[in-house]
Amino acid sequence: MPKIDFLPDNKIFEVESGESILQTAARNGIPHVNACGGEGKCTTCRLLILEGIENCSPETEKEIALKEKAHTTDEFRLACQTTITGDVTVRRLVLNKEDIESVSERSVSGRLGETKTIAILFSDIRGFTPFSEKLTPYDVVFILNRYFNRMVKAVESNHGTVDNYIGDGMVAIFGLHDEPDPAQHAVRSALEMCAEMDDMKPYLKTMYGKDFDIGVGIHWGEAVVGDIGAGKSKRLTAIGDAMNFASRVESANKQFQSRVLISEETHDEIKDSLVIKDFMRTNLPGIEGRVTLYEVEDINFASQEELDTELVEDEITWKKCAEIESFADNPQQVFKVKREDILVVKIEEKFYALNDKCPHAYLSLHGSDIDIKNETIACRWHKSSFCYKTGEVREWMKISNFQKMLGKMGLNAEAQEISQMERLPVDVYQTKQEDGFIWVGVEN
Repeated sequence: MPKIDFLPDNKIFEVESGESILQTAARNGIPHVNACGGEGKCTTCRLLILEGIENCSPETEKEIALKEKAHTTDEFRLACQTTITGDVTVRRLVLNKEDIESVSERSVSGRLGETKTIAILFSDIRGFTPFSEKLTPYDVVFILNRYFNRMVKAVESNHGTVDNYIGDGMVAIFGLHDEPDPAQHAVRSALEMCAEMDDMKPYLKTMYGKDFDIGVGIHWGEAVVGDIGAGKSKRLTAIGDAMNFASRVESANKQFQSRVLISEETHDEIKDSLVIKDFMRTNLPGIEGRVTLYEVEDINFASQEELDTELVEDEITWKKCAEIESFADNPQQVFKVKREDILVVKIEEKFYALNDKCPHAYLSLHGSDIDIKNETIACRWHKSSFCYKTGEVREWMKISNFQKMLGKMGLNAEAQEISQMERLPVDVYQTKQEDGFIWVGVEN
């Protein structure tokens, strides 16, 4: 059997049939660094063949590609890609105290890095600089935290992981821990982030007199996933060209005045479930050649978990929301059904469901006053009241009769504006009780 003389260890071991140099080293306890796990995707296992180069196997395609990037000579080989037919003497090249510690750490925590195909989401706020330039730093931090609270929920509810915050931007990864359907969840997360932004705008308008918007970009591609950093700041993350590409996709929203753009790779992976609004061919900074980007309008996708809580009957999608008992202590609860926030209220022993957004300023109705006698719910923001059974408007922004009169005469600007606004009813939905749960029905 052929033998390998490992330097600087000065240890000689026999090689089993078909075994690579790296496998021989691992089997005999030689601390040989291999950050990619021996898959031929890095050069950390490289070594110098001192004797017996003629006994080494021909270079593989992976090895040739990596050696071209590293600008090495023929005597340099990758241990994971090289087998031998005769005796050789080799010297490991990645070898110092830190390298040995890395190998020891990997034996405990697993692979230092591995290649995964993941969905990468970049988001950024549009118009935040002019929005924030007249605010105090405390207000800016308060608004950003309120904003990120909503965005993170949209990511995590779709099995994504927030990877980083970059100023007012955010990076999220889907499939980092091998979650199912990462590309679909990434796109749905992006659409829910936009819905959350729309939901937040009335609040911003009310509190600060102006608002902002977001842009989201998604790419589906290979990246190296591993623990990056040291000490307490060490964390699992992804690096590689795919991360940069996703960032460029997001930036293209500015050029095309869009909100959600995805790469061609993302589109091809899940195209059967997408509703595409538009597509464009363009050049992206730092990316060679023209690329195709798709603007997403919607996605038709439901996870198995969601399918288990949904039922379609007579063109109505029924969503299983919560146990009936939970309403004893919490008679008003909000649920997301087909990306709509729906308020379910328990009044006496009956349940009613209506859109959680007041049609006046799209602020939440949750926590509003219920008038059982008049069968109304009154928006806690502007006191517009609606019938919780039919959704019809009972009173539009409560003001005095005197103010109403002045408004009609054009003598009170606020009252005049209120009197001229279109009075929109609130949407109501069907409910039913089944197996101890409340279900809400939404027409398809």
